[in-house]
Amino acid sequence: MTEQQPNSVGWWEWLGWKGSSQPIQPPPIQNNPKLPEEPIPTTSVVAVVHPKVIESTEVIPQTGWERVKAIYERANSMEKDVTVRVVRMTFLGGFLVGGATGYAQARHAYEMNNVGRKYLSPSDAVKRKIDYAIVRFAKGGFGTGFKCALISGSIVFLTTHVTAYRDKFASWYFPAISAIVGGVFTFPLGLIGSMKAVGLGVTSGLTLSAVVHLYGMAIDKPVNDAYKLFKRDYERELKASAEWDSRVTELMQREQIVWRQQAVKKLKQMDQEKMAIFDD
Repeated sequence: MTEQQPNSVGWWEWLGWKGSSQPIQPPPIQNNPKLPEEPIPTTSVVAVVHPKVIESTEVIPQTGWERVKAIYERANSMEKDVTVRVVRMTFLGGFLVGGATGYAQARHAYEMNNVGRKYLSPSDAVKRKIDYAIVRFAKGGFGTGFKCALISGSIVFLTTHVTAYRDKFASWYFPAISAIVGGVFTFPLGLIGSMKAVGLGVTSGLTLSAVVHLYGMAIDKPVNDAYKLFKRDYERELKASAEWDSRVTELMQREQIVWRQQAVKKLKQMDQEKMAIFDD
């Protein structure tokens, strides 16, 4: 028996469409030929651009504490220099005033405590009297100078740092801070002594504020702008002074000069010679 093959005629052929019995093969995809690489143009001269070197960048502080911290990060800061100068000057002034005012009391106390004492000679009595006066002068001078330096330095320190923290100078800083500092340091003297110190602080603070106002009127600027302008000029002079000191020190080390004044004189002569050459 022969096995019947299943009818492989499709219904498209039954309808009369004579198609190919082979499946339609898609046209072969030809690979794109590899394009030749273009040669990279080369030149015999290479242009080199030197990058611009930034020596230093200045970060502008944004908050109050950052501005206060920047005072001690800068080399030439007005706040530090002014505070140190005021402390030195007030200490020296207080030392002289305190020693001079205590001299009369020291003389009277010496005469009262040494009545009837015998000395080896009149010159020995004078010598002991002078020694006692020197000791009392130094003792009274150091005490008064230390108090003056502490009070004045605290007022200047707080005023400049409050201004840096708030980034604004106001006229009431000096009277308010002077009154607070005076009241705190004279608190052991009692209420009356503290009130006297507060009154003295307000009076002296108003005087300083008046000086600042007069300076602002002289340059035709508000108080805050006058303070900032003064600070800018002050720090510029500090920078110039630091550069000059650095040049003098370098000259002393290079030419083995012992006396600093001699190095200053020679450096001035060198600068004058350079200026004369440029003028010609």
